[in-house]
Amino acid sequence: MMWETIDPKTQKLLESLKSKKVGIFCDDSNLYHAYIKYGWRIDFGKFRKFLEEHCDVRFMYYYLVIPANNDASSSGTKVFLEKIKPHVQVKKKELKYMPVGGQVAKKGNMDVEIVLDVVRNINYLDVVIIVSGDSDFYELKNYAVYEKGKKIIFIGYEENMAWELRQCWHMYINRIRDIVGRDMRRY
Repeated sequence: MMWETIDPKTQKLLESLKSKKVGIFCDDSNLYHAYIKYGWRIDFGKFRKFLEEHCDVRFMYYYLVIPANNDASSSGTKVFLEKIKPHVQVKKKELKYMPVGGQVAKKGNMDVEIVLDVVRNINYLDVVIIVSGDSDFYELKNYAVYEKGKKIIFIGYEENMAWELRQCWHMYINRIRDIVGRDMRRY
């Protein structure tokens, strides 16, 4: 373990997870836009192994909207899926294509599915980890903490983390990039 590369705040958060039953919920939509913007991805094999060193990971769900086969992004999505499948349980649905003003708009969001899976699993967990910087999950924090008495942690790119989530338990993936990161060209 490369503790010397981890800042004290992140170390403290990781230490608080010791012996805790943890479920991890990864929001591809939020992560994808950060990947593109910052030029590197999370290696989910390394990421899972890293978290398993600190807690009892019960599962890692990865929520992904799948483009149609004739979509230019389809082949890249398939390659990405093959890379992450050994490390996560993929939860997917089809991307929607909607005509808007003579153009085709793509629509795909898995926030509701993530929230429902948290609600379905929270009684079996001590800690919920949401891998996303999306402020839409702030109310989920209120539910987990105040209604269920559980801890919730948000993990995301520092530059992409909503200010509301910065007020909660959170960890910036950038700060452990050398442990869990992967250059995008390798996917």
